[in-house]
Amino acid sequence: MPKKVLLLQAFFKKEFILFRRYFLNSLGGMLTLYIIFLLVMGGFQGVSALTGVGGNTVEGLVVGYVLWLFMLSTYQDVSHTVRREAQEGTLEQLYMSAHGFGWVMGAKVVAGFFTNLIVVSVLLMAALLTTGVRLNLDLMSLLPLLIGTLLGSVGIGFAIGGITLILKRIDSYTQMVQFLLIALVAAPAGRVLWMRLLPCSYGSVLIAQVMVGKENLVDLGLGNVATMFLVGIVHLFLGYGIYKACERKAMLAGMLGHY
Repeated sequence: MPKKVLLLQAFFKKEFILFRRYFLNSLGGMLTLYIIFLLVMGGFQGVSALTGVGGNTVEGLVVGYVLWLFMLSTYQDVSHTVRREAQEGTLEQLYMSAHGFGWVMGAKVVAGFFTNLIVVSVLLMAALLTTGVRLNLDLMSLLPLLIGTLLGSVGIGFAIGGITLILKRIDSYTQMVQFLLIALVAAPAGRVLWMRLLPCSYGSVLIAQVMVGKENLVDLGLGNVATMFLVGIVHLFLGYGIYKACERKAMLAGMLGHY
């Protein structure tokens, strides 16, 4: 079996073991996220009643919340891994891997994607049952769009992870990224052309068109999907480039393995 497949298999096994061993903690996290959704939903309905807002905007709220959650989980898979490994003093061991640090983090992201997909799917079903709305769950169209959209959040995770290598403690600022991701999901990239260059924003619009607008990849157009992937790849490489620059500075300063 190729070494890279073994690496990916090892991370899948690790994710499964951690989820099973700390199931109650995982369940508690899912319940917390569901309660947050209920609070957001209650606040939205209250504002709608006061202002007379109508229409099917609840569908957009569900899609936006679930997509934000997926982006947040993907971003944290990268940035929190780097921070945790640095805190535990095991970061240098990842660099000594025969696969190289880039491949190790890539395998972590892929394994985390499927783990997060399960969690997000459960929360999506709970949100649909709670609100009673119906969405178009076309997996053949949604999976490619999700991958293209999440490339941007992976890039953000690498950039924040790189900054963490140098500054060590930036928790106050990393919490702000959660609100940044909300802004990226809510950005009207479908109407404002330059916003399509922002990470994750255009993908969020295309996903909403599929889930709420009942469209598919053919309806979206190959050009729009290709643009989303191109923007995502650019942000991924930019984020990884920032990480490598910070990594080089940390190595020269001799503080890569110190926290």
